[in-house]
Amino acid sequence: MMKRLLFALATAGLCLASPGYANWTLNLGYHNPMNADLGVNFLYWGSQWNFEVGIGWVDADAKATDDANDKKTEKDDDGVGLALAGDLNVKYRFMTGVFAPYVQVGIGAWTSAAVGDQSDANADLGGPFAGIGLMLGKPNFYGYAAYNVDKNENDQVQAGIGFDI
Repeated sequence: MMKRLLFALATAGLCLASPGYANWTLNLGYHNPMNADLGVNFLYWGSQWNFEVGIGWVDADAKATDDANDKKTEKDDDGVGLALAGDLNVKYRFMTGVFAPYVQVGIGAWTSAAVGDQSDANADLGGPFAGIGLMLGKPNFYGYAAYNVDKNENDQVQAGIGFDI
């Protein structure tokens, strides 16, 4: 209980600190978060250290079959499914100018659920990843591209655009 309380106080301190209200940007990215097709991310644009959290769309599926033609022993596969991915990462930009190469490390997660004749739900902490990238621009408008590798040696290229909020 004490560990949870200390963690909550530390998190609240980071969230409520006066610099925490400024320098937040919103970016739309391809493969950002890691393993998502498209994602929405909040990036804290510090001097050289950046913190990012995001959620992204992985897959959505809906199926309906004609039950009138089914045999009594045949199982239906009607249903709706959704899969989402998210991540937390930290970037270190080597420069603070318009052209800024960076390294990043983070941890990804995903969840999926299906409702229907074959219902299912699953969630997993996807694991750590690391990569290198390049930011072009300033917090008011920027673009980025990165190359990442996860714990299973799967690689992904990220790219996107962002703007100050």
